[in-house]
Amino acid sequence: MDGVRAGVFDGVTMMRYAPFYRERANGGVEQYLRFLDHGLLQRHSLTVLQVYRVSDVRNTRIEVEKVGKGRILWIPVACRRTASRFADLPERTRFVYGQALQLGRQNGEGTQRAALRALKAILRHRMEDLRHRNVILSDPLSRLLVMHKVNLLALHGLTYDAGPLIQHARKAGIPFVLISHFDNAVFAEPHLQRWFPDAAGIGAVSGRNLPDHVCSRCVNLSDAIDTDFFAPRDGRLGRGAEPPTILMVALIKASKGHRDLLHAARILADRNLDFRICLAGHVESEALHQNLRKEAVAAGLGDRIVFLGELRQEELLDHYALSSVVVLPTYSEGLGRVLLEAQAMQKPIVAYDSGGVGEAVLPNQTGFLVKTGDVETLANRIGLLLENETERLRMGRLGRQFVVQKFSVSALVQRHEAFYLRALSGRPIPASNHHAAGCAHA
Repeated sequence: MDGVRAGVFDGVTMMRYAPFYRERANGGVEQYLRFLDHGLLQRHSLTVLQVYRVSDVRNTRIEVEKVGKGRILWIPVACRRTASRFADLPERTRFVYGQALQLGRQNGEGTQRAALRALKAILRHRMEDLRHRNVILSDPLSRLLVMHKVNLLALHGLTYDAGPLIQHARKAGIPFVLISHFDNAVFAEPHLQRWFPDAAGIGAVSGRNLPDHVCSRCVNLSDAIDTDFFAPRDGRLGRGAEPPTILMVALIKASKGHRDLLHAARILADRNLDFRICLAGHVESEALHQNLRKEAVAAGLGDRIVFLGELRQEELLDHYALSSVVVLPTYSEGLGRVLLEAQAMQKPIVAYDSGGVGEAVLPNQTGFLVKTGDVETLANRIGLLLENETERLRMGRLGRQFVVQKFSVSALVQRHEAFYLRALSGRPIPASNHHAAGCAHA
């Protein structure tokens, strides 16, 4: 591996703060960071404090995992997702108080002192924890920055809850970097404007839709997949199943566009095309999940739609192999790693051209990009591929070549090593050429 030499980060400790769920097998952020950390730890005697979200800090502790030359310390942080910003305010208040009280007791505080700490937790930081549907109690993590002598804080989640860690890192003189794994529109959020001036580096998984004020600083760190694992194999039905299968792999939440796919399916059914749709992914919105099931039945698609839930990697591999086309009609996306996995499996893509998706697909070569929200064209492109096996196979072959060349794990590790080295040196991190070229018309 060219670039930064192995061992440069020996003895370095970094904390990763991310929207990470340890039990989630196919989450985009989870896979990204697992690949990255394992690649880094094969080359450096590095300690990574990996923060992950749990629903309750009760009976949880820091676990140590030895990996390669270094180790990962798994740090739980309490998180609660609520359905409504206003109606669920009492629930969030009870959650913040209860978790703070529990932490106080775990630290050996008496009941009264723990209760006082819990009350302060509710009022802390302009009551930020009560103003958001997703409550993440990051405050208790601040002490770990000093306790573990952290050299670099990497913030992969740019929501409000990163604020306390940034505040503490500033006081302790610890450099921090901001990395977006989602649509770059997040960089326009007001709270981020307070963090940019002191950030030692800014990164993203694509160079598209970057606001002007971060263009000159943002580095394209891109993404990666295991192309040895995601590869066509003997014994798996690589030519697809009967009837032809449309596969969508995404969290079940409103921004992913499941409803648009159902509307496109209705159009295809009216044209008497034979197909089925498999929806794979963790259910983030149970209400949407149930509504999608009802809407599929109401549209006469009940026997064509299969809800698979969250799949293990081996299961997902089989479903890629059985599919004819992989679809992602998402309204907001960082890059879309499922598109990389599908292309590595030699499957053609149909996706909305939103967020960084345009960097994950070669238009009209490895798949089709469709204007976001254009359901009619979405249906047309899917239908074209369902009816044209020659075109499916041609795009599939080109897709694997594209992913193998551009999205290797070793390249991902190299990009991050250079990014971290600059951040630790205190030198400004220049934007990649790709970003600089695209900023003016992002």
